[in-house]
Amino acid sequence: MGKRVVVTGSKRGSKTAWLFLKLILSFYKIKPIFVHEKSQLPKDFDALIISGGIDICPKFYNSSAHITCNEARDLMELELLESAHQKKRPVLGICRGMQLINVYFGGTLHPDISDLDLNTPHPKSPFPINNIQILPLTKLRAIMQTSTLKANALHHQAIASLGDQLRINAKDNNGLIQGIEHEELFIIGVQWHPEYLPYSSIHRRLFKFFINQISI
Repeated sequence: MGKRVVVTGSKRGSKTAWLFLKLILSFYKIKPIFVHEKSQLPKDFDALIISGGIDICPKFYNSSAHITCNEARDLMELELLESAHQKKRPVLGICRGMQLINVYFGGTLHPDISDLDLNTPHPKSPFPINNIQILPLTKLRAIMQTSTLKANALHHQAIASLGDQLRINAKDNNGLIQGIEHEELFIIGVQWHPEYLPYSSIHRRLFKFFINQISI
C-alpha cells in the first residue's frame, strides 16, 4: 500500500494549491488524498499537509475580530490535526496551515498585518521576494541547509503569541514569524508557499524530508 498523505483545503478556492501540491508530491511518488470541509474524512493516514487558504475564524483563538472565514474547514482541519498529533504522524502546515497549527496548540493570530507597526512594507507576491532568516539549532535549519532564503508571501495574517510546545524556526526582516515547529514531534509550519516554487531545489527539500518521515 502506498503512503497515505492527506492534503486539506476548501471545497471552493483550493484548486491551484492542490494542483501544485499534487505536482510536487508526484516527484516522490505520492498520490495525495485531498479532503475539504464536505469530505468524509479518512479514518487513518500516514501524514498530513494543511494547505493555505481562507482565514481561520477568530473564535478559535479567542478574538472578536470580524473577518470572512470557514468554520467548517477549521473544524475539519483541527480534527485531522488532533488525530495526527495523537498518533504522532508527520504534519506540514503551509501558510494558513502554519497558523492553524499555532491555534491548535493554544497560540493566537494577528487578524491583519496591516494593523502592525512594521519596519518595511510587508511584501505580497507569489514570487520569492521575501527575505527569510532560518534560526540555528532548529529542524527547519537542518532540513533547508541554509540560514537564509527567498520566499513568496501571500498572507495578510501572522502569528501573535506562540502555542504551547512550539518554537519559532524562521522570521522575516520585519520580525514576523515565518516558521514554527513542534519541540519533539515532526510538526512543522511555514508561512510561505513552497509548493508554488517546485523549480527550487531548496524549497523541495522540505517536501522530501517530510515524505521521508513517514517510514520512520
